[in-house]
Amino acid sequence: MSVEQVKSTMRKFRAALESRDVDKILSFFTDDGEWHAPEGAFKGKEQIRGYVMWNKQTTPDLKITEVGVKIVAEGDVGVYEHMLSGTIDGMKWDTLGLCIYEFTGDKIKSIRSVYDRLSIAKQASKGIMAKSAVNGILKRMEKGLH
Repeated sequence: MSVEQVKSTMRKFRAALESRDVDKILSFFTDDGEWHAPEGAFKGKEQIRGYVMWNKQTTPDLKITEVGVKIVAEGDVGVYEHMLSGTIDGMKWDTLGLCIYEFTGDKIKSIRSVYDRLSIAKQASKGIMAKSAVNGILKRMEKGLH
């Protein structure tokens, strides 16, 4: 694929993710495609389907906005800098994300996604116990920083 085709396919995939259309999302992957995310590795369309269904249920209003360098592509690889946002149990959150896409032909062979789950947990936690637990973890991790 050309660099422009890689970028276009990545943007169409983003639109499918935001539409929450599971079958459309899966149509972008090779049969043996993989999606490596902070929540785990999902190999093959059935595992990817499970991940997408879970994500759809958890964050039904997912929004993905291009930021920074946006999409950089070379050959059959594209890197995508973006902001992820949505709500979990009525609590709004947003965080920076980075995805690396590898293509075989016009299909996604692999995605590696990186984003800060702890930041999302901090923003989306409800109740004093959940907030205390998340803030306690952050405080220990950032000891001596501030």
